[in-house]
Amino acid sequence: MAAVVLALTGFSSGHKSGRHKSSHSDSDGGGGCSSSSQKHDSYTPRSTSTRSSSTLQDGTARVVSCATKATPYTTVEVTNPNSRQATFEVEFSFTDASGGTLSSADKRITVPARGTSKIQVQASGAVLAKLDRCWVEPEADVV
Repeated sequence: MAAVVLALTGFSSGHKSGRHKSSHSDSDGGGGCSSSSQKHDSYTPRSTSTRSSSTLQDGTARVVSCATKATPYTTVEVTNPNSRQATFEVEFSFTDASGGTLSSADKRITVPARGTSKIQVQASGAVLAKLDRCWVEPEADVV
């Protein structure tokens, strides 16, 4: 009976088991190749984000409130559709009743990723005296 136990013990911890482990180690070596493949994959998002930084989409702008004598500034809201913060240039103008431009300005604003920010444009007394409409270019260009 002791011989049977020794034979079984020797068999379970003997060369076959050791070969199985070394064979498994060889498989782990193959896993190393997969691992380096994963490293390659990890570089892909970096190059993708680099590419996306050069291809940011323009934002949108809209007038929230137009300047009045009581509140002598126009408030414009700019929305960023991108997955990272971006700076936009917004074109404003104040027009009279006939559509003539009283004053215009380009302003820059930084907006958080997928967020909105507001910017205010001051109107002078001379502009307020004739102001009929506040206008903003609906497309805010990425700077």
